Amino acid sequence: MYSVMSEHQTQSIASIIKPPTGEVVISDADITISQRQKNIGFIAVGSADIFQCEITPDAQGIAYVEMNKSGKMGLEQGEDGVIATSSLAGCTGVAGFARRKDGSIATFVSHYDSMSQDGRLTGRDSPVNRDLYGFRYQSQREGVGLDSPLLYVVAYEQGEHQDPDYGKKVGAFKDWRYLDQINTTATQLGDNAQVLLLPYQISRGHTLASGRMDGVEGIFWNGVKVDFDSYLAPKETPASV
Repeated sequence: MYSVMSEHQTQSIASIIKPPTGEVVISDADITISQRQKNIGFIAVGSADIFQCEITPDAQGIAYVEMNKSGKMGLEQGEDGVIATSSLAGCTGVAGFARRKDGSIATFVSHYDSMSQDGRLTGRDSPVNRDLYGFRYQSQREGVGLDSPLLYVVAYEQGEHQDPDYGKKVGAFKDWRYLDQINTTATQLGDNAQVLLLPYQISRGHTLASGRMDGVEGIFWNGVKVDFDSYLAPKETPASV
């Protein structure tokens, strides 16, 4: 883990070695029901939407985001609901959470396959970069300050570390391996941002969610709230000169 303290650099970043454990607040079954009820239909592999959509929670209290999409959701004080995606089994999942001083919260979740993040195929950098940067502005509300850091979780298949192009950073930014792009962008989100990178093992598929459910709020991995404090060491105060 490392911490940085300039105007544009991210406050704290850590890589999660042991996935979160504890009480399951959001069940996989409820997310699966929301997925089926949405009647997603055809999904374009390797092609991600440019625009992030506002999504309203369904009767389960879940706003579902399908593959190669990005969705955002706001909640007022006292409202429950989460924005979520599922079946992460080789794809990249991204979630953001911020609470404002008036009790409202801002959230987003994205889900992208590897092809949609390959600049050699799309001619663009990974859409994750846009989502990470964009949340800094999405979380703002005129006249209302933030009551929490900007929290981010970026989940990706751990085998990405073994890709022969990973770490090389050759050519233009959009031509770098997408994890190199994300790692770089994650360091430039401001001194009120905290980022957790979560390399996961491929299984039947993982879930990622953000919001508030039964009074518990934050980002959830496989239904369990991610405890940022358990992964991030306290920020050090520079010594006086």
